[in-house]
Amino acid sequence: MTLSTLIHQLPLIEISLITSIIFLHLIRATFNTAYGLIPGLLLVSIALLVLLAPFGAIGAPWSLPFAAYIRGVTGDLSILSLMLIICTWSGLNAFRIASITPILIAVVAILFYPFALGFTMFDPYAWGYHSSVFVGTVLLVAAIYFFAKHSWEALMLSIAVIAWSIHWHESMNLWDYLLDPFLAVWAIGLSIRWIIWGRPQANDGDGWGIDASLMARRKRGRMFD
Repeated sequence: MTLSTLIHQLPLIEISLITSIIFLHLIRATFNTAYGLIPGLLLVSIALLVLLAPFGAIGAPWSLPFAAYIRGVTGDLSILSLMLIICTWSGLNAFRIASITPILIAVVAILFYPFALGFTMFDPYAWGYHSSVFVGTVLLVAAIYFFAKHSWEALMLSIAVIAWSIHWHESMNLWDYLLDPFLAVWAIGLSIRWIIWGRPQANDGDGWGIDASLMARRKRGRMFD
């Protein structure tokens, strides 16, 4: 496989990896089953192979890998979504996000999307096209996170800016590397959940959960603490 071919396949590899981890997380949440690191990696690897397999080459009625059809529906997710799903859902404390992070994303999404969708003449989406002020603002937020000892968020924002600068995805707009509708829905939902029930403890989740499920909190008798 040449370098150009690999670069061309990167979006499919990304969406396959994300889909595999989400699928594993849904299995865990649905059946309340915990997976260790090795079984989890094995299941993700199998799902990756299925999603990327060229079934069209062996006579299947569809010509593209499953991952291509999923990407056709979801598009390219933001770098923040990618890193949150791959790393934060691992449950490791090093990737544990700050309590303010989903609330901040939710506020930005609520303010951003109505304007970006054309409800007013003001269009913040245009800032994402090589606006030095906007890039500087994002890096300033990353620096604030870093000095507040939340290095994971600082790293995510920095990598998002780097990915935008090298055109990692097809989009040339920085917003598309920072935010997407799925991330917005997740942040709003999680913010509401934490406001109502409080944030779960760090040891409430298993190796593949993001903090804890409501079911796990109910089992421990701490649903509302």
